[in-house]
Amino acid sequence: MRKGFILLYLILGLTLYAQSDAPSSIDLIIPPIVVEFEGRSEQVIELVVPDYEEIVLPDFEITLSDPDEIPIGEIGFDLPLPDFVEYNYREKSSFFSEGMLGIGLKNHLAGNISLYSLGSNLRFSLSFAHEGLDGFGRNDPGTGYFSRNETFQGDFERGDDNFSVSASGQFIETENGLQQLVPDHGSVIDRLKNINLGFIVKDYFEWTGNANVKIAGKTISGEIPESFNETVFDFDGGMGWSKDWMALTLKAGYVYKQESSLNRNIFTSDLLIDFLLSTVDISASVGLFWAPGTPVAYPFELALSGAVNNYFRYQMSGGYSLDYYSNYKNWEKYPYSGLGDGVDRKWFLDGSLGFSPVSKLEIGFSWIYRNMENYISANLDSFNSNTGLFSVSAGKVTFLDLSGFANFNFSRNFSVLLSLSGQLLDDKVVLNPLLSIHSEIEYSKEDWGLFVSGDFNPLPPVSVPSVSVGANYILSEGVELILEGTDIFGFFAADRYLWGNYIADGGRLTLKTKISL
Repeated sequence: MRKGFILLYLILGLTLYAQSDAPSSIDLIIPPIVVEFEGRSEQVIELVVPDYEEIVLPDFEITLSDPDEIPIGEIGFDLPLPDFVEYNYREKSSFFSEGMLGIGLKNHLAGNISLYSLGSNLRFSLSFAHEGLDGFGRNDPGTGYFSRNETFQGDFERGDDNFSVSASGQFIETENGLQQLVPDHGSVIDRLKNINLGFIVKDYFEWTGNANVKIAGKTISGEIPESFNETVFDFDGGMGWSKDWMALTLKAGYVYKQESSLNRNIFTSDLLIDFLLSTVDISASVGLFWAPGTPVAYPFELALSGAVNNYFRYQMSGGYSLDYYSNYKNWEKYPYSGLGDGVDRKWFLDGSLGFSPVSKLEIGFSWIYRNMENYISANLDSFNSNTGLFSVSAGKVTFLDLSGFANFNFSRNFSVLLSLSGQLLDDKVVLNPLLSIHSEIEYSKEDWGLFVSGDFNPLPPVSVPSVSVGANYILSEGVELILEGTDIFGFFAADRYLWGNYIADGGRLTLKTKISL
């Protein structure tokens, strides 16, 4: 009953409110209600994912039909072919040429030309050079103080990585005046000829073969010329095998040497083992050397070389070696030496160290030790006044040469080199200075450059330093001018003696043009 009265009052109140001047909207404010639960816990739901390594995939197999059991029906179609055009493809090789012409004081003429090609299957080069000078020191032309040199050489190689053949040849003719030291002769002429043929075959093994012929002739010009000759035939072959870090090589050779009335036969063999590791290359060899009439000898060598982090390099080798004396090699370097023969026998220990503490500095040190049981060389105390030559003799000597250098690369365009070398023991190498100081300075820009070099021997016999200067300028692409002054103090200082009483050519000034195409 009570609830009914309350409902009636609400209905009447709303009716009266609607009939009165009521607002168009009502704002109803409801206080926030906070509901609290006590004594009730919520369960945390966790999703556990298994480790993918514990998931085992089911095994399954796919069986393919045998290709012979798959039926293939014939398909008929016509394929139109283009008209056949004959085409001959020839790989283009890279061909280069270079030449130089020079003229200077003291009737100095120089020139050379070189041609070479660099192809994938055929590579060859040809070159010819001439240089002549007349009037050493302050001596007039035509008085016997002159030198001349002509060189012609060429080589070619044809083949690929599996098979290649090669050939090379060289002809050298030099003439040096006897400088009025021999009354009946005017000059000594050396003619050196060398021909070499070789091949390389690579399959499981690497097979090599070489045949070499060297002919050396020496003529003393005059009304009654005198001549000496040497001919050497040298053959060798080898078999090599390599795998990863190891290489094995076996070689055998034969040398036939003919000299005037002397004939010599020499047989050699060599076994080389090479181990290439990460920071060191270790090689060891042992061989056989035998010439009829002499006891069999067993040369050997052990060598180490490598680098550490591009900052430190080293090389060392030592052992016992034998080699027949070559007039060809000796006359090419020492034209005033006579005819010689024999076998050089020596114990040796060589080495070098290189450091690069910073990127712009390189320091090096090297040594050469020789305990020569039989050393064959020209004897400067045995001058023959009839031929103008020094006789060749043999002896037992010991050498120790030390040298060091420092190369400063201040920039890409500027560098300085300093070096020092000397002989420490009583026995000395013929014609090498007791102590020598050498320096070089080079500066270059895009189209020009300068250089200065000098040599000084501070120990007796002391002479004026030899200083050379030069400059180059690029006129255009492939054309370069070079001005060289060699031993410029030689124009004013006393003559330098190189071979007994034979003097050096002295100062020179030459202008050269170099052309590259």
